[in-house]
Amino acid sequence: MGSKKLITLKEASEISGYAPDYIGQLIRSGKVSGKQVYSNIAWMTTEEAVREYMKNGKSAKKISSNKTKAAFFFLKNPFTVYRIFLYLALIFLISFSFILFYIFAVGIDKSIEKKSLKKIEIINE
Repeated sequence: MGSKKLITLKEASEISGYAPDYIGQLIRSGKVSGKQVYSNIAWMTTEEAVREYMKNGKSAKKISSNKTKAAFFFLKNPFTVYRIFLYLALIFLISFSFILFYIFAVGIDKSIEKKSLKKIEIINE
């Protein structure tokens, strides 16, 4: 794809009749070859790739470049891993706090109940 002329999704949609969003989806799923340009904002492909997809219909072969990028996303952005870890730790701490609160509330309730039953027994004697 390096020496072939790249075209925008709008140009590819004019050639194929598909919507630009659908062509972008085809590129991201690996059914049509393409790549992101302009600081990872815009997707581009080649006219040959679009025509080949139209000729073969839903292509059986997939280009697996985007799947490997997604698999290593967390390695490229360690702050995302850190943020997810912090959210999980926060959820764990809040859950643990509620469990402790419940245990202490039940314990205090039982001790109050025992004291009140002793008082009732003393009064009834």
